[in-house]
Amino acid sequence: MPMVNPMVVGFAVATVLLYIVGYVKDPGNVSKAVRETLDLLFNPSQGFAYIVVAAFFLAGMLSILLPSEVIAAYLGREAGMKGILIGTAAGAVTPGGPFLFFPILLGLYKAGASVGALIAYISAWALLAVHRILTWEFPLMGLEFAASRVLVSLAIPVILGVAGQYIHDLLFSGP
Repeated sequence: MPMVNPMVVGFAVATVLLYIVGYVKDPGNVSKAVRETLDLLFNPSQGFAYIVVAAFFLAGMLSILLPSEVIAAYLGREAGMKGILIGTAAGAVTPGGPFLFFPILLGLYKAGASVGALIAYISAWALLAVHRILTWEFPLMGLEFAASRVLVSLAIPVILGVAGQYIHDLLFSGP
């Protein structure tokens, strides 16, 4: 029997409880919430459902089209520090939010990218995303703040990638 994802169960229970609370306050809240949810998912100007579905199709095709030998050479376990540095650089220049980013990451993982390279990729995307720095951080916080934060953050994805690969190998690799 397949294992049920506890996070899915938790979200489902929380959602049902929240809808019960909404119903108790005003039965009309349920239909309003359902309409709002459907609008968030399928409204052409937002369309989160379309983005998520398209991103997973992208991830599926990436895992097939990206030759595993190329992924192994550049992002695989055999690539070592080179893979972690490439993962860091790729994460810093990958645009978009989690709906796009994580399916791409999944495609790379299935194609053979190492845990260390992917941890560096995630960390760089979170800390060093060029599109967010140029669009939000620099204009709102100024050059002094943005430069200080970026400089102090540069090594973090590499450190996390190396540490993550070490811990992964320690915990999940055979003797």
